[in-house]
Amino acid sequence: MRRFYPFVLVFMSVIGILEKGYADTYPEVVFDNSLVKGVYAKSKVSYQGRSWVENLNHHLLVSDTLFFTPGNALSLQYKSALEGEWQVDLQYSRQKLNYQIERSDHLVLKLFIKSENTTAHHLPKISVQQKDSETNELELASYIKNFDYNKWIDVRIPIADLKNLHVKESITGLRFTQNRAGDGTHHLFIDQVEFLSKSVSRVKLSSPAILSSAIAYDKQVRLQWQLPLTPSIRYIKIYRSEDNKVFKGVGIRPVSMQGCLDYVPDLNKTYYYKIAWVDYNYEESPFSEVKEVKTKKLDETGLLDLVQEAHVNYFAENYDINSGMYLPFRMKERAVVSVKESGNAILSLIVGVEKERINRSLALNRISRMVYFLTKAQHHLGIFPAYFDGRTGLPEHRNNEATYDVLATSSMIEALLVARQYFSKDDDIEADLRKRITTLWENIKWNELVADGYNDVLVEKIAMAGLTEHYPTLGGINESINAYLLAMSSPKYAIPLSAYENGIKNIDLTYSSDYNKMDSLAKDTISTLMRSFRFAVDPLRNRPTDMANRVSIFQDTILYGERLLFGFSGSTLLNLYKPFFTIDPKLLRDKNVNYEQALRNYIQVRKRRDNEIGVGSTSSDIWGFYQRMDSVGSYRINPAIAPSSMFILNEEGKKAVLALYDNYGENFFTEYGFRAWLDLRNNDVSDEYFATNQAAITVCIENARSGLIWNLYKEIPEIKALLTKLFGTAE
Repeated sequence: MRRFYPFVLVFMSVIGILEKGYADTYPEVVFDNSLVKGVYAKSKVSYQGRSWVENLNHHLLVSDTLFFTPGNALSLQYKSALEGEWQVDLQYSRQKLNYQIERSDHLVLKLFIKSENTTAHHLPKISVQQKDSETNELELASYIKNFDYNKWIDVRIPIADLKNLHVKESITGLRFTQNRAGDGTHHLFIDQVEFLSKSVSRVKLSSPAILSSAIAYDKQVRLQWQLPLTPSIRYIKIYRSEDNKVFKGVGIRPVSMQGCLDYVPDLNKTYYYKIAWVDYNYEESPFSEVKEVKTKKLDETGLLDLVQEAHVNYFAENYDINSGMYLPFRMKERAVVSVKESGNAILSLIVGVEKERINRSLALNRISRMVYFLTKAQHHLGIFPAYFDGRTGLPEHRNNEATYDVLATSSMIEALLVARQYFSKDDDIEADLRKRITTLWENIKWNELVADGYNDVLVEKIAMAGLTEHYPTLGGINESINAYLLAMSSPKYAIPLSAYENGIKNIDLTYSSDYNKMDSLAKDTISTLMRSFRFAVDPLRNRPTDMANRVSIFQDTILYGERLLFGFSGSTLLNLYKPFFTIDPKLLRDKNVNYEQALRNYIQVRKRRDNEIGVGSTSSDIWGFYQRMDSVGSYRINPAIAPSSMFILNEEGKKAVLALYDNYGENFFTEYGFRAWLDLRNNDVSDEYFATNQAAITVCIENARSGLIWNLYKEIPEIKALLTKLFGTAE
């Protein structure tokens, strides 16, 4: 396959615009496209009496032939009766962002009135929903200047007209409701529903767009463009043709992206592409030159390369320019960055460099920027908070709880030590990076991060100096392993080797940590980040206990024909995978635990269970379900679970990668890799991506293919010395 360098790393000129972008669309957009055909699963239809709304499984239908922005629009067909009511909710679906509007904003949507019996009074009313409230209802007709049929009409509603709206509260959705009753059925199309600032740039787009390249990878065509620093550009609009004569709009992308993947119907076929810049009034620039490309089938190796590079690209583009750190979600006033997931970003970038998908010097610059940021950042005993404001360098504490996160810091330091091994050239830049990483590593006072009454049991978090809160202790077959190995191998502040048995092989019962219990897909959401972790409480004295109550991890269980050493909790397999992003299970030469076999058993049990449940797929290679934590109890596929199993079950994991791509690639796989989840029951996919998923697929597949990260980790001198002390010299 041809070399490709992720777009943001190459075209640094667009970094000033990056803060506005959000993956496939913008935070202020409520609806631009349904990601799957047929229905919009993030809509909810209800009606009563003699009124009616067309729906499928209580969702609005979508049109992929009539739309304002490609590739589809919402179809709203309804009857409004005197003896009845109807309503349709459009849910704001961004899990990782609570969108807040300003009173000076406008709510804007595009409306197409198809039914000529529809008068202005038949148009629905609209309101904005927030968590615990709803605004007054406004008539759409009041905000239409030129009422007409069979054409797209601009509807622009000042936010100031909405009463009972709380500016600091997040938006949860919009509601359309029945207005005046009338005879007959009415049919509208709705598209590009968004909140827009009053002060957007109006600079005319007079220069042609620039499409740099079009390269085919199986049914995916990678497009790259060069975006100028023109503030009035809102979207890039993509046109495709099969004859170089008739071009159809097939997609739009935000200005944060310097390229994308376009899924095409056929292999061994020639396609033609051109693009245009689109401004805030949806007027287009002159077209770019046309690029021709012919699709061809990729072999298994090529498809695995494609999957990996797309997941690497997620980390290449989603970062804060000031700190270089991973940016999990975007906010208007701050750039909140994640310490823990920045560690995963580093591992993924190293994979990208090794596979010649990222330029080495650009990755080196990005990681160096992180290290400079952390060198100056606030810490306690060398431990960082879970989140920082990347612009100010100040901690982002949740719920006014000033804590420092041992697991997050471990993830970052471990990844930096891997980077220290990888960037080993004898030049000043790489030597300086290695020196600064060593300083951060040596500053952590692991021997002061232990629980009361122990010298070999680490705590999950520590409080700010002067506070005496108690937090859960670390233990179990999860990321705790990584933290303990670092703590035992510390050059200056090591904890005793007994931590391998007393720390890793015991878990905390007295303390209950939401962090360890939740599915990783839930952890990345704002709502979860704002939950406070529970403290240990003595039920008799109603105060924190002085010492953790810890029990052995061993709970021998037989399930689906396999022995499970540590019992079966039903939690996500990703928690079991995470330690082995860096640690080759062969390195842990424990006389009592064969980690390779234990992992293999857990994965096989999970696959057998998921296949037996059967919630929408007829392929046994599609597995990795997790249950939504709501009253419905529906199931979704987490795309990281099955593909990432390649690191221990090569064939099963590989088949899962190919099955997900072949069966659901059109809607589920993008320039950032697999989306966060796929719901087969409800014909729905996530709008978003989650860092743990993207890293798991990138790193676990690479470890299965080349052992890259494993080999770097085992050569870290301090880790190498520790493993010899724990297990003796390898035979």
